[in-house]
Amino acid sequence: MLKMNESNYGARDQADPSDQLRNEITAFVPDPRSLMTVVRRSDGSTSMVTLAERHENIASFELTAAVPADIRVHFETSKNLYLYAWFVYRFHSVAEQQALATLEFALRECLGLRFPSFCGPSVKRSPGLSLLLGKARKEKLISNDGLRARERLALLRARDRASMARIQEMTEKGLTEMYYKESEIEPLPEDYAHDPLDVFEKTLPLLRNTYAHGDSMLHPTVLGTFEIVTDLVNQLYPEAAQ
Repeated sequence: MLKMNESNYGARDQADPSDQLRNEITAFVPDPRSLMTVVRRSDGSTSMVTLAERHENIASFELTAAVPADIRVHFETSKNLYLYAWFVYRFHSVAEQQALATLEFALRECLGLRFPSFCGPSVKRSPGLSLLLGKARKEKLISNDGLRARERLALLRARDRASMARIQEMTEKGLTEMYYKESEIEPLPEDYAHDPLDVFEKTLPLLRNTYAHGDSMLHPTVLGTFEIVTDLVNQLYPEAAQ
C-alpha cells in the first residue's frame, strides 16, 4: 500500500522564498537565479552577467519618435519589467507578455486609423493578434526586410553552407583540418529564402495567449521577443511618415 508522506508533500507544495512576496529588506536583493546567469566574454572567460549589462541590453530596444507616445510608454513598461527581473526572476514572463501586448496595441492603433471597418472604434469585436499581424502584412505595413532576425538567420545559413563545403573539400583531399574565418562569410541571395515573419505570425499569438490564460512557463530568454516587437512596431510607424 502506497502512503503519501505528508511532510514531504507539504515541502514540495511550498513556494520557494524567491517566488514569494518580498519585504522591505529583501525587496532589492537580487533573485538567486539572476546570480547564476553567466556569459562568455570575448577573451574566452566566463563571468556573471551584471545588472548594468542587463540595463544595456534592454535599453538597446528603442521605438522611434514616430511611434505614438502612449505606445512608447507601454513598451517602456515592459523594458522596466525586464530590468527588475534581476530582483524578481518571474518578471521575465510578465515583461514578455507586456511586450507582446505593446505589439498588439500598436497594430490595433495603426490599423484602426487606416482601416476603421477592420478594427476601428465601431467594430464590436476587435481582431486578435494573429489577424492583426496578417492584415498588417497583407497591406505591406510590415515585412521581413525590416527584421534583424532575417539577417541573422541568413548569416547562419551562409556559415552552415560554408562549413559543409569545407568538410566536403577536406574529405575529397584527405585533410584532417582546415582554417577559415567565419567573419569573412557573406550571405548569398539563397540564404534569404526563408520567411521569419510567417513564423512570427503563427508563434507570437500562441505565446501571447499562453500568458493571457495563465501558465507556469518561465524562461529568461525574452530579449528575442523584444527585438521582434521593436522591429515590427517601428515598421508600423516609419520615421519618414512622422
